[in-house]
Amino acid sequence: MKTKSPLVFLACVLACLFLAGCQANDGVTPEDTFGSLLKLVPSDPTDNGSFGLSVAVDGAYALVGAPGEDGNGTNSGAAYLFLQSQGGLDGWGQVKKLIASDADDEDVFGVSVAISGDYALIGAEGEDGSGSERGAAYLFYRNQGGADNWGEVKKIVASDAANDDTLGYSVAIDGDYLVVGADGEDGAGTIRGAAYLFYRNQGGADNWGQLFKLTADDAVDNNRFGYRVDIKGDFVLVGSPYSAGAGTNRGAAYLFYRNQGGADNWGQFRKILPSDPADNVWFGSALSIDGDVLVVGAAWDDSGGTNRGAAYLFYRNQGGADNWGQLKKLVASDAHDDDFFGFDVKVDGDYVLAGALFSGGGGTERGQVYLFSKNEGGTDNWGEAQRLRASDGENQDWFGSSIALDGSYLLAGATGEDGAGTNRGACYVFRKI
Repeated sequence: MKTKSPLVFLACVLACLFLAGCQANDGVTPEDTFGSLLKLVPSDPTDNGSFGLSVAVDGAYALVGAPGEDGNGTNSGAAYLFLQSQGGLDGWGQVKKLIASDADDEDVFGVSVAISGDYALIGAEGEDGSGSERGAAYLFYRNQGGADNWGEVKKIVASDAANDDTLGYSVAIDGDYLVVGADGEDGAGTIRGAAYLFYRNQGGADNWGQLFKLTADDAVDNNRFGYRVDIKGDFVLVGSPYSAGAGTNRGAAYLFYRNQGGADNWGQFRKILPSDPADNVWFGSALSIDGDVLVVGAAWDDSGGTNRGAAYLFYRNQGGADNWGQLKKLVASDAHDDDFFGFDVKVDGDYVLAGALFSGGGGTERGQVYLFSKNEGGTDNWGEAQRLRASDGENQDWFGSSIALDGSYLLAGATGEDGAGTNRGACYVFRKI
């Protein structure tokens, strides 16, 4: 499996889905523990719906993508919004099914999701626009169309949209800014990739207009910059997993700062690389930033075997002020070949999550999620504190294919979970005890 790229790998995952929680400590003494709360499924589950391929949580709301949902055409996609208090304290009941206003076949709306405050952002990388697979993202507002209605307020497209850009393959939102990745964008070559930054009041009040097109300062063909994006405060983080470096598909992540190169310029600030680069690890295929810490996944990293996976932790002032140096390489304590640890990663406060969707988890490819805590094993040690599994895990559930964390709540998607059919998908909610 070593030669299978992230793009081909995910395409295979999607093909399988479209066509076809309890906690385990295992001797680890956690500083804090997240306990299993409940399992989320959509109100209208369908076979191969891929519910749980993308997840997000912010405050009292959780958002789960189902890009294989067929309600408005084959693989047109949907996203489901859940509220913590719906159905009682910690009921996390479904409050809305979100679909695009112009939904069509193969849009795969829900391939990426993000939520911040009163806004939900959903990517549809297969949306054609006026061409073919130009891509789009859709923004929903809590009170659009009525109190708590969560209506669509804007279809986000690039100012220079072109065929096969796949805008919306990745999305992120924080406050008044949102960023959307277009890893197929050609730039001055072929599939160099780009990320587009939008601001809430650009071009008018609540207009959500395009502010900047972000690209790597060392862009090269086939790098797929924009494969993953995240934004927090004054920083945007963009993954480019096909970046070759001094080898092949070593990968990189790029950090942009709001005032780099001038006030509100959002210029490139740092290129993030691991301390031990290696060929075909696709560093940057997953990433997350929060405050002074960022984490980058490399699920194809061998780490003493084959495709065991790793996640790299960077700190803003490591090695000097604003240096963003590597703090630690995180690996699973029970690593096995082809676990793909780091397929998705998340940092929130003093915690880092890493999903290993192909980890055995007590069977075959059931999946596990690993929780690392800042002071576990010593001050600033970032040690493994807990391993999480689905309470009803079965083979090929792929628990951990997507993960999210905000405060006391942790989400893990399991896109291969069958339910009462085949690959309907599920999302598991855990709460900090």
